[in-house]
Amino acid sequence: MATQFLQEMDNLNISDPKEMMSLAIKWVQKTFPNVESVTTGTLQCWMEEKPEELIILDTRSAAEFEVSHLPGAILIDPQSDTLQEFLQKRLLPESKNKNIICYCTVGYRSSMTAQSMNEFLSSEAGQTPQTSLKVYNAEGGLVKWASERRLMVHKQEQPIHLVHPYSAAWAKLLEPELQAQI
Repeated sequence: MATQFLQEMDNLNISDPKEMMSLAIKWVQKTFPNVESVTTGTLQCWMEEKPEELIILDTRSAAEFEVSHLPGAILIDPQSDTLQEFLQKRLLPESKNKNIICYCTVGYRSSMTAQSMNEFLSSEAGQTPQTSLKVYNAEGGLVKWASERRLMVHKQEQPIHLVHPYSAAWAKLLEPELQAQI
């Protein structure tokens, strides 16, 4: 699916990262219509005004996470069989009335994770009467966040402006000065 999107971008001969990002956001939202997105501006406000009501999940690889991530983010492996276990043992017990924000490079992997989480939370196993969780995808992922020059940190939790672009193809969505070496 992602390969098809990237091929379409090449066929359209679009080279402006902002225009490509806009198309990527629309593609992710069309691909995952049941996953609610939160804008970068709203997410930043939530992070500043009510961080105690947020759980921020980074759904990228450990290598990507080490380069840069959102402050306070928790790295999870969405491909792991332990996602439901993580939800049951870690999120549900400590997550009364919380917003869960999933993000990745542009939003595809995080939307898959958000969709899986929503499916689990609506299942019998995910039902707990005292918990009210709302799951969102961060619109445009870390690429949009970085392009707007919002705060990111690296593995030592110090500010950084670089993003691991996942692959050379996805790096085209980032301005060159924001691309970490891969």
